[in-house]
Amino acid sequence: IPSTSQAMAVFLRSIAMRRQWPVAPRLLRSVSVFVEATPNPKSMKFVLDGGEVLGSGTKTMLFRSAEEAIQAPLAKMLLEMDGVREVLLAAEHVTVTKATLADWEELQDVVETEINKFFEAGNVAVNPDAVETVDPQDFEEGSIEWQILELLEERVKPFVQQDGGDIEFVRFDHGDGSLYLRMVGSCSGCAQSHATLQEGVKKLMDHYLPEVKQIVGLNDELDEDVPRPGR
Repeated sequence: IPSTSQAMAVFLRSIAMRRQWPVAPRLLRSVSVFVEATPNPKSMKFVLDGGEVLGSGTKTMLFRSAEEAIQAPLAKMLLEMDGVREVLLAAEHVTVTKATLADWEELQDVVETEINKFFEAGNVAVNPDAVETVDPQDFEEGSIEWQILELLEERVKPFVQQDGGDIEFVRFDHGDGSLYLRMVGSCSGCAQSHATLQEGVKKLMDHYLPEVKQIVGLNDELDEDVPRPGR
């Protein structure tokens, strides 16, 4: 029969071993996901109630196949579901775009449930090393590109992301003053994306950066007739 001191030593060792186990905070509470419609009928926005997906100050991440989502377990899981065509991960929400023939009446509850289960299990949406932060310092401070990025981050992206999409800077042509931008997520192929670029963004640039003479929107919508790896 072990002595009291021996029993206590075994007990303390067991506690020490348990403390080495990683415990995800999300396991200690339930996760609620609510759904919002977007201006694009093919896309739905899934928001964590009081939680985060990528976290504030991060760049959105777009995935169109399970193969390219190796570093993003949440996107990979969703893209392996029938009817899911595209996944956009943002700071606090996930935008899922369905295939043309898929029906939201059948797909919405399944997607919502799987996202809920994913976070309740304590999983992270993207491996931390793959997450990029928003940083306009890719360009010299004060340059036209730097100012464009500042305006997009502060005055355009918050409103575009509310609709489940995002806007990406591609390049600025100093020769003719053309600013090339790409709409992604629910904004890709959306009827309102043209108005967002040519009325909202163009007027903003006219006021703050007259060097920008025109906005060129690049079409980032995927042709569903083109086969994708793993689909």
